[in-house]
Amino acid sequence: MPLAVPGLMRLQPLPELLQGYDTATQITALAHWLRHQPSPRSARVWIATGPDHTARAVVLARIAIGSQGIRVGPADWPTSSPSEHRKLLRDALRLTLWRATGSTGAWLAPQVVARKRANCGV
Repeated sequence: MPLAVPGLMRLQPLPELLQGYDTATQITALAHWLRHQPSPRSARVWIATGPDHTARAVVLARIAIGSQGIRVGPADWPTSSPSEHRKLLRDALRLTLWRATGSTGAWLAPQVVARKRANCGV
């Protein structure tokens, strides 16, 4: 979101969040970061990811940060495969659990978490 400064226009830097080891934990890290930004906060977030992953990431971001009054949209139009639809449902349930309890339920599958963390170098 551009900041208007008398006599010139300056863009805010775009932060890169390197937290999380899967879509759900990356989106919850983004939600946490946005929640702690000083006002005025961004009113819109654009999700940029792989074409097959966009629909799921946008739905999860809408669940996690839409309640903060922030609109979420895709940087590109999503296309998704049947396997992405299953992942979307799974992760949408995880983010709904996160909103209700503060946990994505990752503790239910510690071996999966360990593998994902190792793959991400976290």
